[in-house]
Amino acid sequence: MTIKRWRPLWSYCVEETEQWLAEMARDGLQLSNIQRFSRFFQFEKVASIETTYQIQYGKSAQLAKTLQNNGWQEVVKVKHWQIVKNDHPTVSLFPSRDGVLRRISSHQDKWSRFAIISALILLIIFIPFCFMLFMLDFEDLAPIWWMIPISIVILAVSNIRLSIFLKRQLQALEKTYFNTTIDQVQATGKTFRKWKNTWAYFPKIIERWLMKMAAQGNILVKVNGNFFIFEEGQNEKVSYACEMRKRVEPSYFDMHKEAGWQLKHKTTQHFGSFVIWAKQYKEGETIPTLGQDITEERKQTFRTYLKRSASLIFLTVLNLIHLLLRIKDYKFGVDIGDKTDLGILAIVAIVVLLSISISILINISYKYFFKERKLH
Repeated sequence: MTIKRWRPLWSYCVEETEQWLAEMARDGLQLSNIQRFSRFFQFEKVASIETTYQIQYGKSAQLAKTLQNNGWQEVVKVKHWQIVKNDHPTVSLFPSRDGVLRRISSHQDKWSRFAIISALILLIIFIPFCFMLFMLDFEDLAPIWWMIPISIVILAVSNIRLSIFLKRQLQALEKTYFNTTIDQVQATGKTFRKWKNTWAYFPKIIERWLMKMAAQGNILVKVNGNFFIFEEGQNEKVSYACEMRKRVEPSYFDMHKEAGWQLKHKTTQHFGSFVIWAKQYKEGETIPTLGQDITEERKQTFRTYLKRSASLIFLTVLNLIHLLLRIKDYKFGVDIGDKTDLGILAIVAIVVLLSISISILINISYKYFFKERKLH
């Protein structure tokens, strides 16, 4: 007897899918096949059994001989996906998660870009559409003018939600399989905070600043958003390394921690992962470094600057066009009926948004070209 079950997001919810397969096996349903495009799982009715499932991904996903000797056996292999199981009551050796983590990280990066584009589409289409509804009578609108913007909004919101979902899934897997525990300092003395906007885009500037703070006796406790929290203490020799990485390999954190580095902060944003490392050294010793490739580090910093500045330029142009249209309508007396006060408030709001985007663009451009580049 063959039974099918639909699980659309199984390749992103890997751990949940493995637990679900184990529950199905306990109910007497043994996995026999996967339909990759339709997302259907095919099961055969058998006797109930306690088993452990593991999902692997890779272009050459093969079950290693060591794993086979420990009871693992292949159940299904579809394209780059391989699902294996182990019927032993206690399992001590598990297949690697590297391939699955790389895939989810890659997809999260792509969907984050779609989410940014979707958010901009909402600003371009949805907000002007709301103004149009306010200006016109609802009876004057044909059904098509309702359907098109609503369809775009649904698609854009779906992209944003999927991006957030993937980010949460990736963070949950990283906590389980990466050694991402933050090495926080337990503050016992007086603490204070410093605000650093757009710090993650200028790693060398932040490194120099943190080392200067440590030399003044201000020990970094933790980073909370754009706030750096310090504890007042004695002067210390501490080397800081701030890295921007598009993707993080599973061995990345273990490798640096084994070398004596402390993980002070890690955050994942649309442009990649931002990590802050710290390592103490003594007077007269060479300042420790992570050994990053300088050329690649420059390229990564420049790419991050380009992405950030491009989005700001787009918003600046969009707000400028919107402002000119509002001024034109207000000048010729066609502004939202007789509600001139609302028209003035709309113009003021657009001017404020335009000023903010321009000031941020000028700020990050100045920091990158006149400060960050000189430190590489």
